[in-house]
Amino acid sequence: MNFWVYENWTIDKAIVHKATCSYCNDGAGIHRDSSHKNSEWHGPFSERGDAFKKADDTKRKDIRGCKSCAP
Repeated sequence: MNFWVYENWTIDKAIVHKATCSYCNDGAGIHRDSSHKNSEWHGPFSERGDAFKKADDTKRKDIRGCKSCAP
């Protein structure tokens, strides 16, 4: 299973998702025409721990697993 990190610098968060999560869509997200002005997807990571390490490395205020897919 792969994991992705959604980083949004506008609202200062980094959220770890399973690739199969409906919010992640294997790093494509839910907004197909995203401009990347406010956010970026990092990954894929084959290990959950590596995804959380990347999330920690962003130094965002809100770092956690997705509440829907709960990795």
